[in-house]
Amino acid sequence: MRLGLALPHYPFSFPTPQPSIARRAIEYARLAEDAGFQQVWVSDHFWVDVAAAGRLEQRQQPAECWTLLAAIAATTTRVRIGSLATPVGFRNPNLLARMAATVHGFAAGRLDVALGAGWNESEYRANGLAFPPAGQRLASLADTVHLLQQQAPGVPVWVAGKRPKLLEVAATADGWNTAWDTTMAEYQHRDALLRQACHRGGRDPATVRRSLGLTTLIGRDNDDLERRWRRLQRWAPGDALTTISLRQWSQPRLVGTPTEVAQQLRRWDDTGVEQVICSFGAPFAVHDDEQLELATDTMALLDSS
Repeated sequence: MRLGLALPHYPFSFPTPQPSIARRAIEYARLAEDAGFQQVWVSDHFWVDVAAAGRLEQRQQPAECWTLLAAIAATTTRVRIGSLATPVGFRNPNLLARMAATVHGFAAGRLDVALGAGWNESEYRANGLAFPPAGQRLASLADTVHLLQQQAPGVPVWVAGKRPKLLEVAATADGWNTAWDTTMAEYQHRDALLRQACHRGGRDPATVRRSLGLTTLIGRDNDDLERRWRRLQRWAPGDALTTISLRQWSQPRLVGTPTEVAQQLRRWDDTGVEQVICSFGAPFAVHDDEQLELATDTMALLDSS
């Protein structure tokens, strides 16, 4: 079992708001490399909308995914890098293949590409992009997976998503990712669908790699975990966590002391997940820098078992 980091690269993603998010994101990639994370992942959006109930949405624009990946590739030496996930409708597939091959060269072979079918219609329309029906988007996803496998050889191509028909495409890729947050039962149900799709295609399901994105909170002990939960509630964009308890929030996530989190990771390892991608507080965020240190402690426990 290895840990990846969903890299903070939105204005809200850091312990305090950051005006220079690209430079700050690169700093976190270096911190993750030093801490022993196996990979850093970057989301691919024009924006996300953040709002609490009854309030106007606040549009958060990230550092651009592929520009940031190139910069990280040039400023790190060990940690793998990846997109999570690049919607296939955002770029011409041939251009995307050239971009992937170029970044893969910068990274000396450390790139993974996770692709998605796309879901946020308003994001497409507002940027002048077509948003075809789901069946066409899935067909485009399948075509792009095949194209990247042909035009960017050596780059692992993942499919990211949860829907059953998407898992048919994942069965043709190098790996499958699902994020954010899921219970063991939910994951095993989707994994069974993936296995069935592999069998229909004549493929050994064990040859499809698995990764899982989980929002993560680690405390040194139970009292420290409660303190960090209260800090997270105050930090959360749009006051999103003010009405939920730690016990409720923990259920589909990675939460506990280093020993407890290591135990949870071992259970995920038993399901065939090779990498859990941690996001501290919210997707693609690090709300508390000490979480990286606590994750290092957790990895040490995994290595010693």
